[in-house]
Amino acid sequence: MKCKLTHPQHIILGLALVGVGLILICNDYYFFWPPFATKFLNDDLIGGIFIIVGILVIKWALDNRNKIAVNRNLLVITAGLLALEATAEFCHGYVSGRPHMITAGFLEVIVLLFDFSIIGKSKKRNY
Repeated sequence: MKCKLTHPQHIILGLALVGVGLILICNDYYFFWPPFATKFLNDDLIGGIFIIVGILVIKWALDNRNKIAVNRNLLVITAGLLALEATAEFCHGYVSGRPHMITAGFLEVIVLLFDFSIIGKSKKRNY
């Protein structure tokens, strides 16, 4: 039995979100700046949110009843999460001088642009 994927970009995006979430959950001391936000940024809840949204994006892509409003909401939430993550990575890279964090920031921006391209190509209405 062949499974035809009608939304492979969503699956790729969902896998990226799950990957980021796993990294954030597995590393409790990833973020160290600004000092007042480290507890929040390193909380497993942040990684969990990435994983949950990633799973929901994949589920939407595999579902036969793809609702346009659900897709739009998931993609907008994804954009917000990726923008937050990219900003945090760039700030940490700048403050610490660690090039891998700047690289991670650029990768987050690339995934964010990928999300924007999916948003641009997605249906906006039910007609």
